[in-house]
Amino acid sequence: MNLAALKSPSYRRYFMGSMAAVNGLWMLRVVVTWLSWDISGSASFVGLIAALTLVPTIFSGPFFGVLMDRTNILRAAYGTTIAMMIAAVAIMIAVYTDNISKPFLIALGTYIGVIVSAHHPMRLSLGPRLVERHQIGSVSALASLNFNLARVISPFIAGIVIETQGVMAALILTLIFYSPNLIILGTLRPRQIAKTGEHKPMFAAMGEGISYIWQHKYLRLILITTALFSFSVRSIFEILPVIADGSFAKGAVGFGQLGAAVGAGSLSAAFIKTMGSSGRIPALSSKNLLLVSVGIVAMVIMSNATLWPAALISAVVMGFANTHIGISFQAEVQTDLPDDIRGRVMSLWGVVSLGAIAVGSFSIGWMADVIGLRETAILLGIASMIAIFSIALPARKLR
Repeated sequence: MNLAALKSPSYRRYFMGSMAAVNGLWMLRVVVTWLSWDISGSASFVGLIAALTLVPTIFSGPFFGVLMDRTNILRAAYGTTIAMMIAAVAIMIAVYTDNISKPFLIALGTYIGVIVSAHHPMRLSLGPRLVERHQIGSVSALASLNFNLARVISPFIAGIVIETQGVMAALILTLIFYSPNLIILGTLRPRQIAKTGEHKPMFAAMGEGISYIWQHKYLRLILITTALFSFSVRSIFEILPVIADGSFAKGAVGFGQLGAAVGAGSLSAAFIKTMGSSGRIPALSSKNLLLVSVGIVAMVIMSNATLWPAALISAVVMGFANTHIGISFQAEVQTDLPDDIRGRVMSLWGVVSLGAIAVGSFSIGWMADVIGLRETAILLGIASMIAIFSIALPARKLR
C-alpha cells in the first residue's frame, strides 16, 4: 500500500490538519461559484469568476515559488490559511449587509486567486519536506485522497446547507474547518533546505526553475499534456452550476450533487492509487492515455446529457480520470526534484495546470453563451483529443 508517508509523525499531523482545511476550501469554492450563478444566471460570468480564482497563478505563481524555496515554509502556510479565512469573513460581511454584487465577486475571485497562487507551491513544497525522499510518491497519493474525500463530502453538504440554511451557515462551517490548522502547523518540523550563500535575484531564480524544466524534455511533455487535459476536462468542473441549474433546473442541491459525483469518482481514483503499489508508473503510459480519452468522452457526454443520472455518471467518470492522471503525473514530477528547487518547479506546474483551468473555464463559459454548451463540448472534445495524442504518443519512449 502507498501509505508510507504516514510513518512520519510530522506528516500525520499535517495530514489531519489538511483534512479539515481542504473541506473548508471546497465549502468556500461552492459558495463563491453558487453566488456567481445566483446573481447572474450567466455561464460566462461563472466562468469568469472561476478563472479569476486561478489566473493569478500564471503571473504570481512563479514569484511565490521562489519565495517557498527561500522563506520559512510554516509561516507561508499560516499566511495562506489566514488569508482564506479572511475571504470567508469578507463574504459573510457582504451577505449580512446585502452587498453581494458582480464587482464584489470579481474582486473576491481575484483575491482568492492570489492566495491560491501562493498556497499551491507552499503545499507542494511542505508535504514532501515532512517525509523521506522515497515516501514522496505516497505524499502525492495521500494528498489527492484527502482532497477528493473533501470533494465528495463538502459540495454535497454545502448544497444542502445553502438551500436550507443559507450562505451564511456554509461560511461559518468554512471557518470551523480552517481553524485546526492554526494549531497543527506550529507542531510541524519540515526538512530544512541547505543554504548555498546569497540568494540570486528574483527573476534569475525563476529562470532556474524554467531552465530545469526545459532541460528535461519528458517533464516538458508531461506539463503540456496536463495543460491540454486541464483545459478540456478539468475546466468543466468550474462551471457545474451551468449544467446543474442551467440545463436541469436542479438548483444549489443539484450543483452539490454534481460536485459530489465528480468527487466520488476522484475519491475512487485516489483510493486506488493510495492502496496500490508505491512503485513509479510512467506518466504517459498506455493506461493513463486511455484514461485521458475516457475523461474527454465523459466530458462530452455530461455536457450533452438530457437525463440527470447520465450527467451524474459522466461526472463520476470525469472525476476518476482527472484524479488518476493527476496523481500519476505529479508523483512522476515530484520524486526526482531537489528540495532547493521544488517550490519553483511546482509553482510552474501550478502555472500550467491552474492557468489552463482558468483560461478554459472562461473560454468554455463564453462559448457556451455564444454557441451553446453542447456544441462547445463536442468541438472541445475533438480538438483536445487530437492535440493530446499528437504530443503524448511520440513522448512515451523519452522517460
